[in-house]
Amino acid sequence: MNSFTGQVRLHSILLRTSTTDSAPRTLKLFLNRDDLDFSTASDLAPAQTIELSQTNDVQDLPVKRALFNTTRSLTLFFDDNFGDGDEDVTRVSYLAFKGDFMRLNKEPVNFLYEAAANPGDHKVKGTASLGMGSGIGGPGGRDGM
Repeated sequence: MNSFTGQVRLHSILLRTSTTDSAPRTLKLFLNRDDLDFSTASDLAPAQTIELSQTNDVQDLPVKRALFNTTRSLTLFFDDNFGDGDEDVTRVSYLAFKGDFMRLNKEPVNFLYEAAANPGDHKVKGTASLGMGSGIGGPGGRDGM
C-alpha cells in the first residue's frame, strides 16, 4: 500500500518488470483502502485491473481518471506472474506515479460570521468630513434638526 501525504489526481502508473517468468501478469488497484491483506485483496473487487506486458521497457499504464481523482492511498496487488504457478517470486524493478498533487489543509479554518454587523467595526476612513455614516437621520443626525 502506498499512502500519499496529500490528495492525488492519478493519471497513470509507470512500471518496469522484465522478460522473465517472475514478471507480474495482472495488477489489481485498490483505492483508499488501508484494511487489505493478501486474502482480502484476492477476494475483493478492485477499482481497476490491468493486464501487464512481459517487457524490459517502462510501461505507462493509464488509470480510469474518474475513479482516481481523489486518491489518498493506493494498494497495488500483483495477482500472478508469467511463471504460471512455477515462479514463487514476482519482481518489479521500477514503480512511479503520474498525476497532480494537492496538499491537504489539516489546520482548522477560522472565519468570522456576523448575524448583525456592528457599524463601529466597519468605519471607512475619510467619510466623517462628508457627513457619511454619521447616523440614520442623514448628515448631522438628530442634532441638525
